Amino acid sequence: MHILTKQDLSVYYYVKDTLAGTSVNTTDEFPLEGLDLPTVAVENSAITPRPWELGNKKQKEDRTWNIDIFAINKTQRDELSYNIVRALYSGIPVYDYDEGFPPDITPTQMGYLHPLHIEVTPVRIRPELVEKMYYRATVTFVAEYSYL
Repeated sequence: MHILTKQDLSVYYYVKDTLAGTSVNTTDEFPLEGLDLPTVAVENSAITPRPWELGNKKQKEDRTWNIDIFAINKTQRDELSYNIVRALYSGIPVYDYDEGFPPDITPTQMGYLHPLHIEVTPVRIRPELVEKMYYRATVTFVAEYSYL
């Protein structure tokens, strides 16, 4: 499995574990059908290489993820956003999912994603455009990977 896939899975399971004990649906893609509220969708976004050493072609990659929140009301949207942001501050362990997946197996940690930038954006939805009113926000974060 590619390291980028392991990072994606680690972010997904980290968010899912952060919200464990709540009645929130967590998905690893933007929901296209059957939106049950509340739902949190985790999706990878941009990969941005940046120079690392002068005179060398080595680069570091900054990765971006979007965490879309679909909530019943403003309070629920805000609480989910704040809980996710608070959890991101401590960073995200990256695991070797070639060994297997939770809950059957606890894979070995192979690195860490360090958030460089975190942003929460409420998404305004016009009531006349949707059949069922709900509240949205997107937590976007950029992280840098480092090996253990």
